[in-house]
Amino acid sequence: MTELGNRLKQAREEKGLSLEDLQTITKIQKRYLIGIEEGNYSIMPGQFYARAFIRQYSEAVGLDPELIFEEYQNDIPANDKDEIPQLSRVKTRKQVPTSSKNTKVFNFIPKVLMFLAFVAVVAIIYVLFQNWGVGSSSDTQQDNKNVVFDPAETENEGSSGNETEEAEKEEPEQTEEPAEEEPVEEKPTTGTLTEVSSNSPNATLELKNADKFEVEIAAEGRNTWVGVSNADGWLLNKELKDGDSETLDLSKESEVLFTVGWVPATKITINGEVFEFPFPVNDVTTQRVTIKFVANGQQ
Repeated sequence: MTELGNRLKQAREEKGLSLEDLQTITKIQKRYLIGIEEGNYSIMPGQFYARAFIRQYSEAVGLDPELIFEEYQNDIPANDKDEIPQLSRVKTRKQVPTSSKNTKVFNFIPKVLMFLAFVAVVAIIYVLFQNWGVGSSSDTQQDNKNVVFDPAETENEGSSGNETEEAEKEEPEQTEEPAEEEPVEEKPTTGTLTEVSSNSPNATLELKNADKFEVEIAAEGRNTWVGVSNADGWLLNKELKDGDSETLDLSKESEVLFTVGWVPATKITINGEVFEFPFPVNDVTTQRVTIKFVANGQQ
């Protein structure tokens, strides 16, 4: 076994490659690989093949063929120029002539494919936006429809009734001075939502008689995507998983757009009251609702 054979075999074993593995990688018959490791080049078709096989072997085990040929030139058979014509049938890709016409065609194909891919992406985006923002006019509902009730009046009535009963119980016990009634603290109202216009799946509402504009958005039953935006851009743009919720204080906003991807699984609460979507949730599963906020004192 030559020094070159020992060096190549050691590199192969360090790579964890068997002769069968190396045969699969290099496409060189196993008996020729054994001949290279043993320095037996007589079994090969010729010296040119032997040099070519040594070069492939070196590359396969991670060695630089040029350094190997320079360091072990005495162990490598000399190149016999007379054998080169025998390899005329074995041409590398660089040796195979190609016409300039075919080269231009192959260079043009990637550009055509990129252009077609760009056109397809633009078409898909256009279709998605059409389905998202345009709805059937047949679902138009009556303007100025109240969709959120104001429970403030009911709460005030219940509070005043309880205070009257307490005052009646306390009056018989006081003989000298009547008890002073404590002023009733006015609670901020949740506001009234009035529908201004609707054209499924788009609707515009107006929130009045409210001191604040606080919103809680939650996913119930399954995942849903929700987007909240104003004139400057997104305030919320994310997918809510089942059970997740987001709270936003929109009191400083004058107009906000709510875009709900899956209405049946989305619960929106405005100032503590559940928001009723303008359109049937099972029929119009994607809705876009614009709310114009008019705070108390701005009417």
